[in-house]
Amino acid sequence: MSTISISQSHVKSEDDVREMLESLAEKLKHEYDVTAQWLSDRELELKRSGIEGRLTMLSGEVKVDLRLGMLMSPFKSKIRDELSRAMAEKLA
Repeated sequence: MSTISISQSHVKSEDDVREMLESLAEKLKHEYDVTAQWLSDRELELKRSGIEGRLTMLSGEVKVDLRLGMLMSPFKSKIRDELSRAMAEKLA
């Protein structure tokens, strides 16, 4: 199983960060059919066959932790690069 772990610091408000996380989840839904569900006011769970993980808001930081199954592993660098770019743009 392959993993993706990314963190991005920020100075945005919680509402702005929550909106960004929802935007990332929507992008993943559109591109990879991932479903998202808020587990708490700071943690968004992502799931689909071959992908599971969490987007987490911390104080001044956003963390992404994903586990990719065997069939999704070939997409690891593409997914990681897209998430890193989106987080850097939206949280800068």
